[in-house]
Amino acid sequence: MTVIRQDNAVVIDGRARTWADLAQDTRDRMGAPGDHAGHRIAVVVTSVEQALGAVAWGIGNGLDFGVIEADRLSPEVEARFAENGVTLLDAADGRTRGGAEGPAESGRVTVLTSGTTGLLKLIPHNAETLNTFDRVRDLPGNTWFLPYQIGSYAWYQMVSLGLFMPDQTLVPADFGDLAGSFQAALTRDGVTAISSTPTFWRHALMSIDEAVLSGAALRSISMGGEIVDQAIIDRLRALYPRAAIRHIYASSEAGAAIVVTDGLAGFPVSLTERTDRPIGVRVDGDRLFIRSPYSNRADGAGWVDTGDLVERRGDRFFFCGRAGNTMINVGGQKAFPPDIEAHLMAHPDVLWARVTARKAPLMGALPVATVVLKRPMPEAEAERMLTEHCEAGLAEYAVPRMWDFQDSVPLRASLKS
Repeated sequence: MTVIRQDNAVVIDGRARTWADLAQDTRDRMGAPGDHAGHRIAVVVTSVEQALGAVAWGIGNGLDFGVIEADRLSPEVEARFAENGVTLLDAADGRTRGGAEGPAESGRVTVLTSGTTGLLKLIPHNAETLNTFDRVRDLPGNTWFLPYQIGSYAWYQMVSLGLFMPDQTLVPADFGDLAGSFQAALTRDGVTAISSTPTFWRHALMSIDEAVLSGAALRSISMGGEIVDQAIIDRLRALYPRAAIRHIYASSEAGAAIVVTDGLAGFPVSLTERTDRPIGVRVDGDRLFIRSPYSNRADGAGWVDTGDLVERRGDRFFFCGRAGNTMINVGGQKAFPPDIEAHLMAHPDVLWARVTARKAPLMGALPVATVVLKRPMPEAEAERMLTEHCEAGLAEYAVPRMWDFQDSVPLRASLKS
């Protein structure tokens, strides 16, 4: 069984706690772990402190458990837990809140998807599949900012880092004031590392003074959860020239798979040609397959169909979005929103962009761009500037025909836009 680093610190509102403290708090509220052995449970929490304590208590005692924030519950979500045989328990006192009794598996951890494309899913994992840092040698001590949604795969990955790896301190975000808590973590708590999404960084760049950001002692920056474009890599490299900047491909089902450290978007074709690694990468047609010891779902040969599309350009593959719901058919031509978005965000005046499809007579569909600019500008001037920028670098059919300019970067609880 994986051993918890009981003395690793968790800093909440400037106050350091240990995993042992947090687990004991949970035991005091919810009773002895043996009271819940043999049951599949999900602990309903109202704070990140409760959530972290529940994880230390659950994993440390080999329970079949998960965590969910109280404000994510709805009749539909409660029904989803019930149909999976999960009993909901209140973190405050261990009382049953609903659910149904199902067969338990010792050590199973229930990970939740974000639910942004439908009702959330329950993904089974365990301490070993969540601890994706177990293969890292000589991991330096770091203080990590933890911005991810409670109960998500990325959140559990970072929590597992703090639980199992020596000298790793976690500073959880205040989800009511994400940018403010990030600034406090940088200036008060001495954060040296962060794992987040490109959208999180664009939100931070708009919300926090650049002098504060550039003065931070960050030495490790990881990005994932979304397509990582060249513009955000270059922006962070300019802010943190001495930091290790990497982008990671991982998912709830496929586990951790691809880590890119060369400062370029996409990933090298050579990853698909190696057979000596425990993690395998394969591209069939335009579809990405992963073989990983951290996966919880695979075919008979150990491969997971990720559902993500990639395109080879020279010696690299680039992500083109999800199969079936990203390509825009413009009069028979294929326009991929991620390519258009990356081109827009490479413009020095664009902080964030999102491209969607709008139905159009004769053409089938046309690309529509929603943009957040770095500086105020008349919309007509911005539209003309960005249309010229796109015409100079994109195929004619991929140039957005309609524009929507917004004042802020949209940020969901999943840290995606």
